[in-house]
Amino acid sequence: MSTIDDKHAQLGGNAGVLGAPVGAEFTTADGIGRARHYQRGSIYQLPGVGAHAVHGAIMVKWSALGLEAGPLGYPLTDETTTPDGVGRFNHFQHGSIYWTPATGAHEVHGAIRNRWQALGWEQGILGYPLTDETATPDGIGRYNHFTGQNGSIYWHPATGANEVYGMIKQRWAELDWERGRLGYPISGEMPTPHGFGRVSRFQGGEIYWDAGRGPYEVWPPPPPPVCSGPLEGSWQVAPIDSVVVGVHAVLLRTGKILFWNYLDPPGEHEPSAPQPHGESAVVNLANGNRQRPQQAPGNPNLFCAGQSLLADGRVLVAGGEREQAHVDALHTFTPGGGSGGSWQRVGTLATGRWYPTCVTLPDGRVLILGGKNWRAGQPAGNAHTYEVYDPDGGGLAPPKPAPVLAEAAGFDTYPFVFVLPNGTLLMHAGTRTRFLDLATMQHTPTALDAAARPGRNGRTYGMEGTSVLLPLLPDSTPAYRARVMLIGGGGAPPVDMRTEATRSCELLDLGTASPAWTLTAPMTQPRVMPDAVLLPDGTVFVANGSSSGYADNGANPVYPAERYDPATDTWLSACTMAVPRLYHATALLLPDGRVLTAGTDSQWNPDPFHHSELRMELYSPPYLFRGPRPAIDQAPPEAGWDAEIAVSVSGPAVTQACLIRCGSSTHSFNSDQRHVGLTIVSRTGGTVVLRTPPNGFVAPPGYYLLFVLSGAGVPSVAAMIRLG
Repeated sequence: MSTIDDKHAQLGGNAGVLGAPVGAEFTTADGIGRARHYQRGSIYQLPGVGAHAVHGAIMVKWSALGLEAGPLGYPLTDETTTPDGVGRFNHFQHGSIYWTPATGAHEVHGAIRNRWQALGWEQGILGYPLTDETATPDGIGRYNHFTGQNGSIYWHPATGANEVYGMIKQRWAELDWERGRLGYPISGEMPTPHGFGRVSRFQGGEIYWDAGRGPYEVWPPPPPPVCSGPLEGSWQVAPIDSVVVGVHAVLLRTGKILFWNYLDPPGEHEPSAPQPHGESAVVNLANGNRQRPQQAPGNPNLFCAGQSLLADGRVLVAGGEREQAHVDALHTFTPGGGSGGSWQRVGTLATGRWYPTCVTLPDGRVLILGGKNWRAGQPAGNAHTYEVYDPDGGGLAPPKPAPVLAEAAGFDTYPFVFVLPNGTLLMHAGTRTRFLDLATMQHTPTALDAAARPGRNGRTYGMEGTSVLLPLLPDSTPAYRARVMLIGGGGAPPVDMRTEATRSCELLDLGTASPAWTLTAPMTQPRVMPDAVLLPDGTVFVANGSSSGYADNGANPVYPAERYDPATDTWLSACTMAVPRLYHATALLLPDGRVLTAGTDSQWNPDPFHHSELRMELYSPPYLFRGPRPAIDQAPPEAGWDAEIAVSVSGPAVTQACLIRCGSSTHSFNSDQRHVGLTIVSRTGGTVVLRTPPNGFVAPPGYYLLFVLSGAGVPSVAAMIRLG
């Protein structure tokens, strides 16, 4: 008897699974093996391997593939039951065929089979094959689909074989499989570094998944930029870090930067329970010194509070962390001293305020608007009111209604507010704008809606665009004509972290007879969570943010910065930044004319940005590459309104001057920054006489950066001056 006859006998002979022979034993076409066909299958023998039976659906599939002359070669096993008792398989020289009643028979071979084996065969997460190995539409790659988790294994000559399944595969399919921007997978699915989600890496990016957000793609950063300084400016990562994450950032009267944040518990984690304690740092960029201020008693967490600079240069902070006793607290920070400054509690608000906005009024008082009254063990209540704090001993006035917040359709935290030259306070929340008469503290009848646009959404938190009061110029018509700009924000509702942000912008020109929000030039990039900084040359610098998502759910940093020129209603490309800035990032104008960016925290940003970003980055605008700078040799430390001040200057001839109020930035809004142009009264030798703004409605009291500019638009290093 031959080896094939022995195998037939082992399988029960003519009464067995194969039945009786239907022909004689023969040599296979390659001249190497032997075979014999039976009623219900065949036995093939290869020297050194032995004889093995193939039958049923697996035999049909193998036959369709060319039998031993096909890609699988000779059988290495008889048909065998899988360990789960459901399926059947044969292994072959170069692959396998698996069968189940639900899937039929499918082959899997080569690198894809090796990866499937490494994942536990059919007992692993992918289950049984649903297809044969198939060429991808581009003709380069190969794939098998499987039953488990809607999974697949894809192979490409450059990437090898990698699995993709579940929600990550679903998102990859939505992005057009390997034909899309992501290309082929270059890794299997794996846990994220912090263990809260999963990630698969692709040629063109990554797809992450976590239980709260679902799947979302993350694109890689751009290559290091080659920028033209005179056209685009340049970036530099600061040689020191910020010590604490710059969720809140303020330019102090000392020229130093104050940062504060929650005290982050050790380790990386998802958004955790409210943190009771905070931390702060004062950073001196000029000499690299960093100080840790004296905290207020109990070291309260003032994260997500409102903030504003008082007339005397102290920082007022209203509210604090949710579900903490100090959510209704009022604190000040006094700069100076060996620790950089100190915190003091100065009052108690009538209601808790988490995510309020603060603005300094023309008389030095501070209006505190909105927020959430979120007490421990209670649902968050919306504070649709404002309170006014008098730092000169008057305390807090009782809260009054703020109708704009009730009309904001849920966008009632961190509203945009601006003191206007006409004696009113602009309040904007969601898509609604109202005005408060600051003489009577009564709301005017005027109510404006944002401009109509496809997919219109609110721009205040959590769609988180930003807003600026454009430069107030004495030679405009009327003088100090007020124009407010809304910039970017979340995309069309409903919004998730995959929704593209808007690049649209709006302008409200309050110098017209019938002011109305109108669409203006859009940004070059879609951007949610941007920061805008008023520059001394009159342009508006915009950086930070994500190209998709909202508030704490954006994972695609916008690296290119840009500048808006109000004179021409155009956006100008700026150099590409290196450090990603997402939720809880900040930006400030510095006295030397550069812009500081900081922040992006660990708790409230998704992978791969789920870490504390302590790097600071400094942007040098194009005006710093356009020739010599004028210098302020001497300027008065303080001045009143509507006064003439003599400033000693040197260097290029001075043709312009402006005041820019020290900024305080958090949650994509800076309620303190303000650019006010100055009239040049005379120029005599090295002295320029300037006229200060007429009143506190044009320039609220406080510390300002005084810049003088050359005819080329190059600013000096600023002198710090107290106004009012």
